[in-house]
Amino acid sequence: MNKHWVLGFATLVTLSACSRSTQLAVQAVSEGPDGEVTAQSQLIIRMMPYDRDSIFSTLSAEATEPEPQPPADLVELRDSVAAVRARWTEAESAWNEIRSELQDLSQRMQRMDRSSTEYFRAYQRFEDLESQVNRLERDQTRYFDEFTELQGAYRQRADSFNAVMQSWGDRAFDTYSEIVDSLVEMLGEELEDTTDVDGWAYFKVPRGRWWIHTRTKLVFEELYWNVAYESAGGVDSLRIDNANAEVRPIY
Repeated sequence: MNKHWVLGFATLVTLSACSRSTQLAVQAVSEGPDGEVTAQSQLIIRMMPYDRDSIFSTLSAEATEPEPQPPADLVELRDSVAAVRARWTEAESAWNEIRSELQDLSQRMQRMDRSSTEYFRAYQRFEDLESQVNRLERDQTRYFDEFTELQGAYRQRADSFNAVMQSWGDRAFDTYSEIVDSLVEMLGEELEDTTDVDGWAYFKVPRGRWWIHTRTKLVFEELYWNVAYESAGGVDSLRIDNANAEVRPIY
């Protein structure tokens, strides 16, 4: 048991003898590649009276073996899968957009006089859109087939690497839970809430030093938060987003 952890963390957290606490509202949002901000609903957010990252960092440094790193070919394969997936989704999005325009134009043409100039121009546009739809449909099929093949190869390699990481983590972090139990006994219980449809979670946080922790998965990465927070009483709000998240690769 790493007794020095309990003593070390006790010096980092000062809990006031006063019973005052902070009514804290935390909003979790993420920003997509297009800049659109999305509220993260049904996300479990935890308030911890200790810094989990420091525990993992020290246990990693004390491990008898260094942390395994992803092989270069796995990283390259992951990037290839991501690139093909992006081409596939872009073709799919463009197909949906043009297909919608094509259907709308078809409906409008039904109300036109077929001998009119308006109808002739609409028909030319219809043929152009139809050609684009057919081309994008072929692109979608090609990219999807390529993505499926690469994804299968990547998943097999990633599963092998994850098994190695899991085995190493089981050995390196075998005392983590014991350390946390001791810290919670000394510093107080963790707090937890689940975000609502607008991404808000609510806490009554005792005075002192806390860390806000949660994570949300993207496609090949995750947004990871372990944000320090000083509870001084009163009412407060805080937003966790891409700016204060750590972007971590996942395999």
